[in-house]
Amino acid sequence: MSLRRNDLIMAAAAIVFMLILPFTLPRTTYYINILISFCYFAILSSSLNLLMGYTGQISLGHSAFMCVGAYTYAIMTKNYGIPQFIAIVSGIMMAFLLGLILGIACSRLSAIFLAMATTGLVRALSAFIVKEAWLTNGPNGIPAVPRLAVFGIEKLKADRFNFIFYFITLGIAILMVIMCHRLVYSRTGRAFQAIKLSPIAASAMAIDVNKYKFIVCGISAGMAGVAGIIYAMNINYISPDAFNKMSVRILTMCVVGGMGTIAGPLIGAIIIALLPELLRPVATHLNGVFGVIIILIFLFMPTGVLGGIRNLRRYVSGKMAARSAETASPQDAEGRGAP
Repeated sequence: MSLRRNDLIMAAAAIVFMLILPFTLPRTTYYINILISFCYFAILSSSLNLLMGYTGQISLGHSAFMCVGAYTYAIMTKNYGIPQFIAIVSGIMMAFLLGLILGIACSRLSAIFLAMATTGLVRALSAFIVKEAWLTNGPNGIPAVPRLAVFGIEKLKADRFNFIFYFITLGIAILMVIMCHRLVYSRTGRAFQAIKLSPIAASAMAIDVNKYKFIVCGISAGMAGVAGIIYAMNINYISPDAFNKMSVRILTMCVVGGMGTIAGPLIGAIIIALLPELLRPVATHLNGVFGVIIILIFLFMPTGVLGGIRNLRRYVSGKMAARSAETASPQDAEGRGAP
């Protein structure tokens, strides 16, 4: 069975599990919010994985795109009463356009300088939000962000709304992951991976490196914008502080799960979605905990949890094959012996 087929089976099993899981948990806002957070974390980690795992472009400020999507949606719906569909599309497009600006930086900066530039992007965006209080309500954030209004679900009670909203966000997350899968295994995806291995060699093979960097930055940022809108609808409140702390978390998801794979960021999203609940006693030090986790993963599982599972599976298979060969050898020798 091929590795790709194994990945598809694992993904299908994960989807079935996520569909059944809400029916096995108490139908309370607390548990459903954790599941919803997994959905937008899965979108975020998959979007950063496209940029870093498959193209090799380092971004330490991916939460900026999430922030732009969330604030665009919140400002247009809450402040100006613009219809939700237009606000959602506008939020995604604003994040996409900011991603194209990052694409300009990708084409001119090397890895370490690009990482510094993306960190500066988050800081600059946060400063803009705080200073332009007439538009963004400054450091106080925007409360009472409108919930999703389709099929009348916005009129339901919080627990019932969240239960339905979870399946909607899960569907969006699945579509995003399928899109990433199709993109990675397309001609464009092969160009991304060639750029990651060597931009110079890719250019020598007639691959327009700058064009593909623009494409991946735009797609990645647009996906993060989708996650930001889901976050704003779910939490119903956004502030610059929430997004300042998000970049480290998104990076941790990719590293923990395993960059350069489709399933890896999803595993990382599950782990990082659950960790804050498991580490409530040290909630004020979460970023430090995530940093320690990244260091430990790099030391003991350089290819992430998914890579560690695959290496363990190969090791166990090799041991079993060797043991089978040892037990078969005496029988073969006996069968070839003289009468």
